[in-house]
Amino acid sequence: MGYKNLPKDVTRVIAPPMWDSYHFVSVLTRKAYENTIPSLLNAEKKYKILDYGCGAKPYEYLFEGHIAEYIGVDVGNNPKADFSINPGEKLKFEDNSFDFVLSSQVLEHVKDVDQYMGECLRVLKPGGILLLSTHGTWQFHASPYDYNRWTCMGLAYLIERTGFVVIEYKPILGQLAVTSQLRLSFFDSFANMIGRAGRILLAPLALLYQFKMMIEDAITPARVKKRDSAIFLFIAKKK
Repeated sequence: MGYKNLPKDVTRVIAPPMWDSYHFVSVLTRKAYENTIPSLLNAEKKYKILDYGCGAKPYEYLFEGHIAEYIGVDVGNNPKADFSINPGEKLKFEDNSFDFVLSSQVLEHVKDVDQYMGECLRVLKPGGILLLSTHGTWQFHASPYDYNRWTCMGLAYLIERTGFVVIEYKPILGQLAVTSQLRLSFFDSFANMIGRAGRILLAPLALLYQFKMMIEDAITPARVKKRDSAIFLFIAKKK
């Protein structure tokens, strides 16, 4: 199944319309996952997958045909979650029980990152894969809390000190485009305060900014993106 056939609550996350303020960065993030997950899957194998802070489970479709069990866990009253937990609560799963743990744009909202990362490690099987994306440079966005930002080195250190081996990481939205995204995010917040009229007025500006960011990201050297980006997607393995 391609993403275009997914429910609207999913496509809103991974493929918002061009006039959405977060279109380009959302598309880049989706493509990073699309270019990563299939390469980690064995054609003959099915996997047990934990989506830890699952939201709308936006990347479940990338495991299609390889799912033995896909379990979503989230805080609050998320109807998409299979299990609801409180922040900082221990997961109700046995040690060494999952092949993959997926953590997509969650870690910035976690107060006790050591506890969260420890649970990722505990429930993964030896050799299991952690797919973790979170923010480098981004605006404050409490839903309901927003605690953390990372440099690429700081995030690698956190993952490794937990007990994982970092395989690689992928930067998403380089430094030059990030400056435009931050400005657009400010305009977006202001438009939402005004209401429907504000969002209508914002749409053409947001569309213009998408093209602006595409150009800025294209001309940013890869070495600069690796150092400074809006999002980092890390692929790590449990020892």
